[in-house]
Amino acid sequence: MKLVMVLVGLLVACLGGQGALAQGPGGANVKPEFQPAGPVTIIVPYSPGGGTDAVGRLIAKALQGMWGQSVIVDNKTGGNGSVGATLVARAAPDGRTMVLAVSGIAINAHLMNLPYDTATAFAPVTAVAYPVSTLIATPSLPANDLREFQTLVRKEGPDKRSFASPDPGSRLTAERIFDVAGIKLLNVPYKGAASFVLDVSEGRVDLGISSVTSGLSLLQSGRLKALGIMGTQRVAIMPELKTFKEQGFDGLEENSWYGLFAPAGTPPAVVKAIQSDIARALATPEIKAKLAEMGALPGGDTPEAFSERFQRDLRESGETIRRLGMKAE
Repeated sequence: MKLVMVLVGLLVACLGGQGALAQGPGGANVKPEFQPAGPVTIIVPYSPGGGTDAVGRLIAKALQGMWGQSVIVDNKTGGNGSVGATLVARAAPDGRTMVLAVSGIAINAHLMNLPYDTATAFAPVTAVAYPVSTLIATPSLPANDLREFQTLVRKEGPDKRSFASPDPGSRLTAERIFDVAGIKLLNVPYKGAASFVLDVSEGRVDLGISSVTSGLSLLQSGRLKALGIMGTQRVAIMPELKTFKEQGFDGLEENSWYGLFAPAGTPPAVVKAIQSDIARALATPEIKAKLAEMGALPGGDTPEAFSERFQRDLRESGETIRRLGMKAE
């Protein structure tokens, strides 16, 4: 009996040295795909408290439990996200330093003088989540969805109605919607989301692009209306909001993304292993529910699929920026 207990102890010790075990379906232990040799840092290139930060901390907590290592969220703000991205572009390609970026990283490439080549400086890991964008409008607007608004603008003529854009990404999303609808509006640049949402609610500007959650309280109180949302499915926090596709507009099925990037040169096996662990975390009911509360949909795309999307966004954003004549501010 004593010999059996010694052998069992040795077996447990050996298994323990292989890293933490995650809970798989049915409660079974599943060895994580990636087992870093030390703490992992996810750089969030925006301020604490925002959507990117919330998603970063959510996934960091899940991965820390899977990997048995500290996963630190480090907010490195500045340069519309480029300060944090630069740190990762220069980091060791071992999977222990990554950046959680937004779609704007592709836009920065065309509007900023960057110390890295956006197309080649990173190894795309996965889209962690897709925040759902909505076209918000002042309550007095005589249109209740994009189809009615299309009719209104065509009747009134181009540039009679205005839309707010607090950043280049918001403007490109709005212009994409208007291109699909075949209408033209006057762009009103803003600094910061809070001020433009308030101005839309009070009628100083007609429309704006926002995440569902950013304007949620105003939408629920009737101080804003929504003309529709991007994507192919409705959101649980406001299920009455129709997608633009439901309204008959094709080409607006893709939302923006919160994407995780490692430095270029990170071994493909490491990138794939991290993506696999993230996909496993995103499949849990707890994380799905928390993302739904944020007005976002879970990602988990393969590195190949996300890389393809990233390169396409990089190319298409450049084409639109040149067509609109947008310049760095």
